[in-house]
Amino acid sequence: MKHDHIVRRMLVFAMGLLVISLSIGFITKASLGTPPISSIPYSLSLIFPSLTLGNFTIVYSLLLVFLQLVILGKQADKINLGLQVIISFIFGYFIDLGLMVLGDFSPNVYWERIVCVLIGCCGLAFGVYLQIIADFTMVPGDGFAYALSVKIKRKPYRVVRVASDVTMIVIAAILGFVAMGNTGGVREGTVICALLIGTIAGVYFSKLGWLTTKLIPQQAEKQKTTIDGTDGADASH
Repeated sequence: MKHDHIVRRMLVFAMGLLVISLSIGFITKASLGTPPISSIPYSLSLIFPSLTLGNFTIVYSLLLVFLQLVILGKQADKINLGLQVIISFIFGYFIDLGLMVLGDFSPNVYWERIVCVLIGCCGLAFGVYLQIIADFTMVPGDGFAYALSVKIKRKPYRVVRVASDVTMIVIAAILGFVAMGNTGGVREGTVICALLIGTIAGVYFSKLGWLTTKLIPQQAEKQKTTIDGTDGADASH
């Protein structure tokens, strides 16, 4: 029974990772920026077009895993970091897969691009919801923010996560300005994602309790605690 529960959590987490990756690809195709978690890899992919967004996502995610090891030292959970290394490669592959599936899709009218960003936000938030109810491990971006919150004990995770996202956006914009004379992967779509994804994920948590129970019955009781931000997960992405 315990083995079945672990397998179920792994599958739900993988499903969430796939949905997040496809949603990032959909948002990126709108050409209005990308979510904060992908802003640095996207800017780098614009600067060095010979490598894909997925390639840079893998490299960036592995860097975040390494930084967690440096920050936490002996406190680091080696198994969790090992899982994050595997997830880094899967995440990058899924993002490139999503972009490949979307192919030449590229809305030309501005309002259509905004709609694509909004649809992508809904999808990304659903992926976040799936990952959190799975309670399997963290993606490197979440893990990095959590490591900082552990090290900076006076600051709650949610505050550190917001600061981490803002820092990612600023770095991505600086990279764009230095290399291309523009904000690179940071545009209005990035801001929309930062503002909406957490709120939309909250709606999923409040309205999809039946789905949580169906997918992972053991996690249903933890749902309220998780969305309140006390379990170390966050829905900003």
